[in-house]
Amino acid sequence: MTLKQRPTQTAAYWKSEFEINQQSLDALYNLFVETGSPQSVERLSLFFVQQALLAEEQAIQAELGQGDVYRPDKSYQTGDKLVFPNFDYAIADVVGVRSGYNPVDEEFSVIDVVFNDARHTAASFAANFQRPHPLSTQGSGDEGDNKDDPAQTILAKFRHIIIPAVTESLSRHADYVEFNRCWLLRDMVVDIQEGLLNIIDAAIDINAGPLNVDELIEPLDLHQDGVSPATLQFSVNYKLANNTQFLNVGASNLVLWYLNRLKPASVLETPHNLEVQSDLLFETHKLPLDLQALMKEIDDEATPPEFAKAIGADDVETTFVLNYPHRRSGTLPVLPAVRQLLPETDGRLLALRLVDGQSGDEMTGWFVGNRNYIFGLGDWFKKYQLPVGAFITLKKTSYPLKFIIDFIPQRSRREWVRVVGVKNNRLAFEMKNRALACRYDELMMLGEEGSADIDLLWQKFEQNKVSLHDILTRIFPELMKLSAQNAVHTNTLYSAVNVVRRCPPGPLLQELAGDPVFVWMGHGYWTYKPI
Repeated sequence: MTLKQRPTQTAAYWKSEFEINQQSLDALYNLFVETGSPQSVERLSLFFVQQALLAEEQAIQAELGQGDVYRPDKSYQTGDKLVFPNFDYAIADVVGVRSGYNPVDEEFSVIDVVFNDARHTAASFAANFQRPHPLSTQGSGDEGDNKDDPAQTILAKFRHIIIPAVTESLSRHADYVEFNRCWLLRDMVVDIQEGLLNIIDAAIDINAGPLNVDELIEPLDLHQDGVSPATLQFSVNYKLANNTQFLNVGASNLVLWYLNRLKPASVLETPHNLEVQSDLLFETHKLPLDLQALMKEIDDEATPPEFAKAIGADDVETTFVLNYPHRRSGTLPVLPAVRQLLPETDGRLLALRLVDGQSGDEMTGWFVGNRNYIFGLGDWFKKYQLPVGAFITLKKTSYPLKFIIDFIPQRSRREWVRVVGVKNNRLAFEMKNRALACRYDELMMLGEEGSADIDLLWQKFEQNKVSLHDILTRIFPELMKLSAQNAVHTNTLYSAVNVVRRCPPGPLLQELAGDPVFVWMGHGYWTYKPI
């Protein structure tokens, strides 16, 4: 015989044997009637674990009623019927009693038993054993790890199995409805008349921004005797979640409602400046290690995470460099360091409150989670005349959807910087004297002239499918003439190429390393020697 845990203490039980039967559903119905409120899936999972333990305990007690629980410190006689909790409550008959002895434990008894299984398994156990032994004090036999709260312990250990199982099972029962991982009896949902939706629509429209459910309930006069605030909140949320007119743009623990018709166009479709074309293939292993290291120096959301800049788990802010595609699109890149600061999302659109670190003014930023950008910064970039290459800082606050957006200011002064424009349908780069009031990355810095002309050139390159190689051969001579060493840094090339084509650092470095006309000079620099 082998020792066994109770079935509910094993993963196999929760994977294969656990089910929500009618008895459990009846108990669940009573729970909702008694509480009058929606319940989280975590609370319901604990409830069903408790139900399973109760059923198991009842079955065990029925087994224990067939004989005495075996304990090593007790004495037994031939003919006694024993129950062995540690062997899955197997039942055995005592068929013999004899003396036992060893120098450590001295005298005790040995009982020979035959189990009532198909093989009539025979075994021997100690009896009348006076030294301390775990089985002599464990009562019904297997409290095990569940000394304090068995249900909590089991849920903590197997929540990755139990919670999805509960969710899937309840979703098959029409009597229960769900919103945001909370459940309620369908009959308990407060009826929200269609006419009230027009009031909610107007409230959100007038606010010109998302509203939480309490701000929506207030003008609706929905309060009813005997209906808990939580049930009222759930009812409004459930109604709006099942109406395509409305959109939840809040975090998992902070529901915010907005109107689908008011979503900015740039969150419905990725701005073309941010689209990485499928022809830019990149194989990391083909890059030498020194070139792989260069990828960490460039902030780009399309860089594989293992080559991105690290951020500490407890960090509350990060600083990165603004590139041309995001500057032109009015967006922020959601780099791994930025993503770590943001709340969890299942890919839904989130409305962020962005606080201007200079003025304290608030603006709405739209986190497009499945496409790694935050939209809504165009006016802010223009307000402070932030150039490509500016250092941008994003900082968390205590409110999960509120962040401080800032740059690093400096006393305004005129400096000679690279400026890009279009001449004769080609990108042209010049050094010009510009007034700057922010700190910036000198290698990435780009002023621009004629944004509309640059947009047209981007479109022309895209329509004509101009390759990355051709773009580099056109840009390289322009940049080399601005350098006394006739060499251009990788970061500068990256910044310049992205003026007319979205290109992450990886494909750029792969192109540079794979063609002999681009000559590696070391320390991040390249020169161009056409054959």
